[in-house]
Amino acid sequence: MPRGSSRAGGESAEVQRANARSNAELLETIRRQEELLEHGHDCIMIQDVNSGIVFWNRGCEETYGWRKHEAQGQTSQRLLFTQFSATEEEARRSLMEKGLWEGELVHTTKDGKQITVESRQILQRDASGMPARIFEINRDITSWKHAEQSLRQLSARLLQLQDEERRRIARELHDSTGQLLAVLVMNLAALNARASKFDAATAELVRKAMASARQASDEIRTLSYLLHPPTLDLTGLSSALQWFVEGVSQRSSIQVDLQIEPDLGRLPQNLETTIFRVVQESLTNVLRHSGSPTVTVLVRKEDKSVRLEVADQGKGIEPAVLAALNTSGGAIGVGIRGMQERVRQLGGTLAVHTRGKGTTVTAILPISEETGGQDSPRADGATAAGRKT
Repeated sequence: MPRGSSRAGGESAEVQRANARSNAELLETIRRQEELLEHGHDCIMIQDVNSGIVFWNRGCEETYGWRKHEAQGQTSQRLLFTQFSATEEEARRSLMEKGLWEGELVHTTKDGKQITVESRQILQRDASGMPARIFEINRDITSWKHAEQSLRQLSARLLQLQDEERRRIARELHDSTGQLLAVLVMNLAALNARASKFDAATAELVRKAMASARQASDEIRTLSYLLHPPTLDLTGLSSALQWFVEGVSQRSSIQVDLQIEPDLGRLPQNLETTIFRVVQESLTNVLRHSGSPTVTVLVRKEDKSVRLEVADQGKGIEPAVLAALNTSGGAIGVGIRGMQERVRQLGGTLAVHTRGKGTTVTAILPISEETGGQDSPRADGATAAGRKT
């Protein structure tokens, strides 16, 4: 046999032995990795590019009830009756384009129970760059979602109770304390009419007492209206907002441009209350923080929703603070969180935007069929046309 052939055969055998060692090391690495994955409490599954399950750890068995031999070879979407937070096509496209998809999924366990999982899916590619496997980690967050829902229901109930209490206190201030102060002002006015019979010091005390009583009466009336303007119930959102922005302009140097769609009509009570409170809180923030000389308040219908915008020309908001305000659960701004919760309870969205100069609060609130708005004329017969105060 030629020497060259012997050498070639030897080299081939050596390459084969090296490959065998490499394969053995690779299999041992995979086995160790699988052991680590096997003991994870979260569900860890590996799928092929067609979503066929090739690895299913104990966490998956605990989460879904399906044993390893029952799940392997199955298509995950069919086995678990997967419901996507968006759509399956969008999730698949994101996974293939970005190599990663994160979101919430609703799955059905072996015993028919629906659970919500927080899912993270990672696309793994082969040496040529082609999609090879999908690495998926699912964590059961059903209990957390139930707790979150309970918390939102409690928050909604607290907001409802707050509005009811505001309405009750406003009525008490107007009907009781306000009336007593009105009588006091009239009596002091009658006493002041006889000031000529008093000495100068007594007459001055009467005049000061009457002025204080009138001021207290005005402040009680304003406080009562701020707690819950009666026009909001009697004549609707348009007149309540007009009254409120006029008061803001009178009590401050801010000019408010109120633009309300002329045929807005009456809206559901909870919707009108929410819009009024968002405007109230937004203008309060402008007074305290913005430094803007002008504010524009826009209210109009868009298809089956109401759009509210409150825009100022102030100093704006720092990016980090703005990001926290627009993050669900952000810990900044009790007033902002209250607005977000009110809007969320009605199925709407609220966002805060800032430009180089100025800030805009935008709320979109749906008019549902169950509580859909119904047009009704205002008691004062006036139109709800936009006006500048």
